[in-house]
Amino acid sequence: MLFPKTKQTAAILRREWDGLTVEYGRLDAVGEFDFAMPKHVLSVAFAPHEQVTWSVDGGQRQSTSLPAGSVFVYGQREFVWHRRVKPSEYINLALDPALLQTIATENGLSSTTEIEHRVIFQDPTILHVAQLLKAEVLNGGLAGNLYVESLRNLLAVHLLRNHTRVLVKPTVEAGHRDGLKLKQLKDYIEEHLAQELAIATLAAQIPMSQFHFARAFKAATGESPHRYIMQRRIERAKILLSVARLTVAEVAYQVGFSNQSHFTAQFRKAIGMTPKQFRECA
Repeated sequence: MLFPKTKQTAAILRREWDGLTVEYGRLDAVGEFDFAMPKHVLSVAFAPHEQVTWSVDGGQRQSTSLPAGSVFVYGQREFVWHRRVKPSEYINLALDPALLQTIATENGLSSTTEIEHRVIFQDPTILHVAQLLKAEVLNGGLAGNLYVESLRNLLAVHLLRNHTRVLVKPTVEAGHRDGLKLKQLKDYIEEHLAQELAIATLAAQIPMSQFHFARAFKAATGESPHRYIMQRRIERAKILLSVARLTVAEVAYQVGFSNQSHFTAQFRKAIGMTPKQFRECA
């Protein structure tokens, strides 16, 4: 766990994806205590903090009140919470250092992947990604690995561009857009719609790095890989609902959804009616 499970913590939900670990929960402890934060972790406070006290590297204690949405990037330095007057709702995000190194290299950034230590600041991009990952943890990861991988890569690139000690302007590898074998890739997606389709798997069909694949795919199609695959799954489902004698649950599994409720929610979002209603109108 990113946090040790103690009497200071409660209601922790934790999920792991490739290169990313997410913990959502709250700290119940109030009053005086010493609570050291893990290093190389990014945190977002969803609830406001009133009169909290902390120290860095054993230095002088500092106190302030923090607005909701405050971001903390814990680098190499020792950050310790000492006092809190109200419970805190939070999310912790831990990116695999090897993933950061790979994305830095692929994106033409500095070879160093050491994230700077910076706490108590506002960053709309980090907050937005944190809110989306919170929703994924709470709903059990219904959107699938491809969606989370897209958020993971966005977060990693944002950190590397904005929160590292040395930044180098990214350079796009020449020829990636032209080299994207779009027809081959679309055929592969159509043949494997019933399966989990990860960015790494799709990029390997080209072959191309994950980061440049996502950019090249969107440049070529106008859609992110996740959105494109979702659209294809919905279109395949419409055909099956119209001509096949399958239950709604069977259709869901045939087009790559892990359960009927997620399929129904996505179908209604895209079409404006449930699969059952669509079948009745077909």
